[in-house]
Amino acid sequence: MWKRLLRESFTAKLSLLLLTTFGCAQRAYHATTYPQTNQELRFGLMTPTDGARYEDIVRAWREAEALGWDSAWLNDHFMPVFGDTDRNQYEAWTLLAALAAQTKRIRIGVLVTGNTYRNPALLAKMAATVDEISRGRLDLGIGAGWYRKEHFAYGFHFGTERERAERLQEALQVLNLLWGEKHPTLRGKYYTLYQAPFAPRGIQSPRVPIIIGGQGKKRIVPLVARYADGWNAPVQTDAKGFAERVDLIRRECQRIGRQDCPTRFSKMFALVTISRAPLVGPAVRTAARLLPQVDAATAWHLLAGSPADIAEQIAPFVRAGCNEVIVSFLPPFDSETIRTFTNEVIPRVRTLQGAGT
Repeated sequence: MWKRLLRESFTAKLSLLLLTTFGCAQRAYHATTYPQTNQELRFGLMTPTDGARYEDIVRAWREAEALGWDSAWLNDHFMPVFGDTDRNQYEAWTLLAALAAQTKRIRIGVLVTGNTYRNPALLAKMAATVDEISRGRLDLGIGAGWYRKEHFAYGFHFGTERERAERLQEALQVLNLLWGEKHPTLRGKYYTLYQAPFAPRGIQSPRVPIIIGGQGKKRIVPLVARYADGWNAPVQTDAKGFAERVDLIRRECQRIGRQDCPTRFSKMFALVTISRAPLVGPAVRTAARLLPQVDAATAWHLLAGSPADIAEQIAPFVRAGCNEVIVSFLPPFDSETIRTFTNEVIPRVRTLQGAGT
């Protein structure tokens, strides 16, 4: 009986958070203590557009900006990943341009752009344009792409996991060439440039910061050291795995001789509810594990419970080197929940950070 009630209560919300943005995981979490290596801790708000309304997204971004959040992000899909596929799903970069004009201070971006959806030269032009609209507030998040059904629905080439990683690497070459050279030429396996002019270049110099999302140690994470300014870990990455990948990025920088090694290490979190009711956190995570698409690692990392409970869930990642906490809220992005997280969770995380506990 209790399993049925839990499933009915949480399925819709959990499915939206877990399946539209973050995928599924492979490993369970084990609490471990790490040396503090992060810079000043920053907080970002994610507003997934699955089933959302434009007015609610604008309101949430403006509220986050007024409350002092550091960044605001969209996800990148063309159809909802779970449930009714006829619900709203805005195109991310068109929406981002509108939101750039609706905000003034907060940094903005898409976390992450699916590389398979757009030619990277087109993406570079889009990014430079949005950077100008935002007056230099854009971060360009990019990943290899993963949602097979979406690719087939819209005719996007999917390919193998290895091919998508290779495409991502070549796309990163295109982005860096367009911002780094005058009229570059590239004859790659997947993309080409021929004496390509590139103006405007955006406000930021030498280019818009690039954030690579993903957790593959062999093909994806090493690209951060070679081409990017930061790394974003998906919701299912545990604290031990986070620390290992930060170390991998630093070692790869040493191997290739890069002096300005990336220093931005962010982690995505999925917020389900803030509640002081007893056992809310365990109930939510138990309900998530009842969903056939959700593995134990993803369920374990869902944020749910009191402000103190949620802060305790985030703290191990800060100790593992995370210096930007990205929190995904549920549509319609309730104002009270955003304020509660701002006023009661963030200060607790900072206190735990300072205490090193």
